[in-house]
Amino acid sequence: MHTRRQHPRMQAFTLVELLVTIALLTLVLGIVLSTTTSTLGLYRTDQARLTANRDSRSALDILGNDVRQAGERLTADFPALTVSNDASGNSILTLRRALLDGPLPLCAPIPNSGSIYVNANNPAAAVFSGTAISNLPDACTTALQNLNAWNTAIAGGNVTAYVYDVKSGMGDFVTLTGTTTVAATKAQTLGTVTLPTRSYDPRKLNSGDAGRDIRVYLIEERKYYVESGLLKLIVNNGTAVAATPNVQSFQVVPYLSSSPVSVAALPFPVLPSTSTNWKSLAYLDVTLSVRASSGTRSIQRSTTERYTPRNSSSADQ
Repeated sequence: MHTRRQHPRMQAFTLVELLVTIALLTLVLGIVLSTTTSTLGLYRTDQARLTANRDSRSALDILGNDVRQAGERLTADFPALTVSNDASGNSILTLRRALLDGPLPLCAPIPNSGSIYVNANNPAAAVFSGTAISNLPDACTTALQNLNAWNTAIAGGNVTAYVYDVKSGMGDFVTLTGTTTVAATKAQTLGTVTLPTRSYDPRKLNSGDAGRDIRVYLIEERKYYVESGLLKLIVNNGTAVAATPNVQSFQVVPYLSSSPVSVAALPFPVLPSTSTNWKSLAYLDVTLSVRASSGTRSIQRSTTERYTPRNSSSADQ
């Protein structure tokens, strides 16, 4: 009796062949897994890079526009742009611009006078004994101030003003509610929600004194600083809002328009400012470092931009 011979194609794999096949499959799977992991890692790195670039770019675009507008309608003796450092070495950048042409003079001491008087027709006004010299600064006259622009600004609701003492370099925000002109006395005041707790007294010490140059501005202030890894922005004395997350560093370097340009010492300017003020600036270098993550990948990107405050080259009016 003859035994039927199996066709070679029908024979089972030997143990060696199985082991070789498994080894090859393992190698192929390893290559595929490695390639997939590498591709995923590159994708996540790219995503983190894009996020960091987007976050820093969007913040710097807004900040740069604020730098360019800083100092609008302001003179050299008002701190339109200041730079300082916090305890961690991050910068604090404050930018201000006036919303109306020209400030009003403070013509009576606050808070004890109870109101912000902007002309000399008020209870604090007097003359020095034996003279006709007023105890108030020359900017405080008995003439009526033109408050039309102020009334228009306040008509839409309460607005934020800023009381600034040029000599001391100190200032405080006040919320204005309206203006008042008393027909009988021609006294003019700005109505406020509250008065500053800090004292401001424009009166002269003697007949030869010029008095304190204290002004009331309608301004917009925008302050950038870092807190808890967030670049924050405060507008006037409002609530801080987060402008950029995951900030590692925020550095602002002011350069003076000397020949050649030179780095200004911080804090800039030293208040009350003397010969060096915001109109001495050539430009600012602003560097924002942001860290972003995607999956297990994390990347830090630093972006530096140079901004010129365009109003620094304009002459005082």
